[in-house]
Amino acid sequence: MKLKINNIGIIKKADITLDGLTVIAGKNDSGKSTISKVLYSMIFTLEQEKYTMVNLSSTDYNQYKNKFNNTINDIFNNQISEDGDISFEYKNETIKVKVEQDICTNFEIPNSYIFNDIASLGEFKVLMIETPYIWNIFPTLKSINHLLNSQIDFNIPTITNDLYFALNTKLKNNSREIKLDINSIIEGEFKDDTFGNFVFQKDDKKVELINTAMGIKYFGILQVLANNNHFYKDQILILDEPEVHLHPTWQLELAKQIVHLVKNGMKILVNSHSPYMIEALELFSKKEKIVANFYIAQKEKDSAIITDVTDNLEVIYKTLSDSFMELERIALTDNFRW
Repeated sequence: MKLKINNIGIIKKADITLDGLTVIAGKNDSGKSTISKVLYSMIFTLEQEKYTMVNLSSTDYNQYKNKFNNTINDIFNNQISEDGDISFEYKNETIKVKVEQDICTNFEIPNSYIFNDIASLGEFKVLMIETPYIWNIFPTLKSINHLLNSQIDFNIPTITNDLYFALNTKLKNNSREIKLDINSIIEGEFKDDTFGNFVFQKDDKKVELINTAMGIKYFGILQVLANNNHFYKDQILILDEPEVHLHPTWQLELAKQIVHLVKNGMKILVNSHSPYMIEALELFSKKEKIVANFYIAQKEKDSAIITDVTDNLEVIYKTLSDSFMELERIALTDNFRW
């Protein structure tokens, strides 16, 4: 898979290969999440139809254009681009998108495009984890989904709603499943109480999720998704700054799990601003001999450029160590003694 972006969101230019593990490093507000959301929007739109497309009509093109617009409007809140374009190479075909004045004006799909590889399994093709806070609003999401057929208009973000349904839905067993051992890391298990409510079971004690640490909640998402058979070969998983609530020790444990999933056939995009997480992903990917591509997101004035630094990760570590260097400078200037 390849994703090329010009003038979308904050991104001025990006050319990214998504084959195995892809890591985008950078400071806050440098465009990392924009890449994730564009990728999600593309795959989510394409995978809505699980059949072979032959001789697309103008109606078909408009259908996909409208679906993409609905998705990006939901995810970007009608602020994606004044004049930009996206090129997405997927399943040996290239899909091209033109965006003007925050609206998709052209969605070009080759007539030979095929969707039917996972049709019979009814699987989610792409999932994105933005925050473990989803567990805090789980009861609210459950109540809202019970009322969706009412006259009340609810606006649940697509990414959040998809993850909610994946956590609630167990897929049929298949030979492509990938399992994880999360229990040994968090010393417990997230369990459904048969009423659609989850608790954290640790030894003989049940802990309500509202009283569970955010780091445990993050691993809990992975644990439940794995138990629900949502991790399988060719699944695409997007992790947006997964290290935020994790101690460096658990960042290393998460990096191991990510590399394990990739080694078994998943494609994973990780956005990160943690040198611990990035170094761990670099080390474990080399140790397990998986394909890994590293990029740095750098902001220039009001836009950002994504650069491939797979052959020189020192650029990433230097950028992310600026804060430590600043502390040293302040200490030396003020004659401060540590």
